[in-house]
Amino acid sequence: MPCSSRIGNLPSAVLLLCLAAPAWGQEEACLGCHDNKGMAAQAPQVAASRFASSAHKDLGCAGCHQGKDEVPHPKKAPAVSCAGCHEDSSKAVRASDHGRMLLQTRKGAALCLACHGSPHELRKTADPASAVSRARIPETCDSCHKKMDFKGKFGVEPFTSYAQTVHGKAHLAGHNGKAAVCTDCHGSHSLDFSSDSRSRANRNNIPKTCGRCHPGPLALYTRSIHGRKAAARVKDAPVCTDCHGEHNIKDLREPGSMVYTGSIVKTCSACHGSEKLIAKFGMPLDPAKAYRDGYHGVAFTAGNLAAANCASCHHHHDILPSEDPKSSVHPGNLQKTCGACHPRAGDLVGMGKVHTAITEAARDLPETIMRLVRQGYILLIVLTIGGMLAHNFLDHKRKLLLGPSHHAHDLQSLRLSVNERVQHLFLLVSFIGLAYTGFCHTYPESVFSRYVFTGATGAHWRSGLHRVFALVLMLLACYHMAWLAGAKEGRGEFKDMFPRWQDVPDVLQLQRYNLTHRGEPPKFGRFNYMEKAEYWALVWGTGVMVVTGCVAWFRDISLHVLPKWCIDLCLLIHFMEAVLACLAILVWHSYWTVFDVDVYPMNWAWITGKFKLPSAQVRDDEQPS
Repeated sequence: MPCSSRIGNLPSAVLLLCLAAPAWGQEEACLGCHDNKGMAAQAPQVAASRFASSAHKDLGCAGCHQGKDEVPHPKKAPAVSCAGCHEDSSKAVRASDHGRMLLQTRKGAALCLACHGSPHELRKTADPASAVSRARIPETCDSCHKKMDFKGKFGVEPFTSYAQTVHGKAHLAGHNGKAAVCTDCHGSHSLDFSSDSRSRANRNNIPKTCGRCHPGPLALYTRSIHGRKAAARVKDAPVCTDCHGEHNIKDLREPGSMVYTGSIVKTCSACHGSEKLIAKFGMPLDPAKAYRDGYHGVAFTAGNLAAANCASCHHHHDILPSEDPKSSVHPGNLQKTCGACHPRAGDLVGMGKVHTAITEAARDLPETIMRLVRQGYILLIVLTIGGMLAHNFLDHKRKLLLGPSHHAHDLQSLRLSVNERVQHLFLLVSFIGLAYTGFCHTYPESVFSRYVFTGATGAHWRSGLHRVFALVLMLLACYHMAWLAGAKEGRGEFKDMFPRWQDVPDVLQLQRYNLTHRGEPPKFGRFNYMEKAEYWALVWGTGVMVVTGCVAWFRDISLHVLPKWCIDLCLLIHFMEAVLACLAILVWHSYWTVFDVDVYPMNWAWITGKFKLPSAQVRDDEQPS
């Protein structure tokens, strides 16, 4: 600094020293009473040691307490006002919603004391001991906001969750001195309700507020479809707090976070599954439901957190419309996006639509096909299972009317060889295993699933077991076909099981017999039409389940040769066929092997190989030797 400048400042320095001396002297006089515990009843106490280290120590008592030079003090001295020195801050507080709420319980300078504490002990903001230092801001705000009556009185939620947030944990642990505290998001003196457009926590200001600490995500968000809509003041456009929460923001790796891998679908579905918002903005019809019904959604819902979710494909902050060349879901970028999980899927040129919804208002050919297939299967299930129930009801009713004497029989025929019984055992185990693990996969929250397969580990066990049972069924099918073609016994079995024209009259004759109670029931060959129908339904169902299941199992190859909607169609068929098969087993197979009067309490052929049958229903050429 030039010498002339220092000399020029001397008069000012001398003046300050002259003014300060009386202030210190006056302070000592005041503290003679106010730091005297013996006069506590007559004079408010001020600890001299604490005042000496406060931010106001250089002001002297008269700097704030004007008009109290005389002792005893005048009763009508001017009120203490912080605005004399802190005019801008004082105006900001009084104009804010926070200040107005405080004025309901405090007056004058006490308004400032609510946060800053006693002015006789007040420290500078940079001092860690200050009530308004970054280190103590949460504690200071908590002193009021933890009171439960605040919600009823002011409509403010109690301050309870900050310590559990990602910001609070980092701040309280001291790992990050820049972790957000209350004032970073809400401001300090100009603290208004979030409904006020001036508030930092106002919906329109949230991106800017969060962007002060997170400039990178803000830059991506600003360019995204969400950011552009929010900037245009579209009130339903999502901002930071819609996805991350407000006072419950957690680390994205925590299961409780709104953007945790296991929660992201639920978070996105709040908007993209809302019928109101879908209709308002003309968004694709319920993409959230289309996702849940698709391959990824079924796996994700079943607990497989490695399955692709919304953010896996659309990304996080830089979400763009699919027609934007920069979008991760633009057709030109699908190879890179999908290739992150499916590196062997190829160029995916023919992938087509990803979200294919099954709705009455189908918008294109794939959705129309899926809707028709679903409706066709529903009709098939109703007619097939309904027909089975009617058929079995008539049969059971007729046999009950005939009485027990009609059912006495001693004829035993060897129905199943040891080889066939072993095949049946493998079929029994694989079918039950596939049905159970399959429906657990589709309905992971059901009672029969959630207590057996829980979490990501349960999901891996469930899918792994399903594939093991599928492999057993496929190997059994291959062996059975080889046995039918290569073994004499198998060829004879195939010949007897093959449908014949005689089966049609047998159906009609048995129904006439059951309905009219006239005539005689038909005499069947080694296998009746009920058994043939079940066998060929099993053959058909196994083929359908194997083909559609392998399409989903070997998804990388499937994506390389099939459009995405074909894979979704296979999953739909796989599910509907499973429903049909399980209902058929419950209604048809269980009746003829357990509840049929002729075999009750069970057809033991699957264990002994022998089957009892009334002689009246056996043709002469089928009588056992």
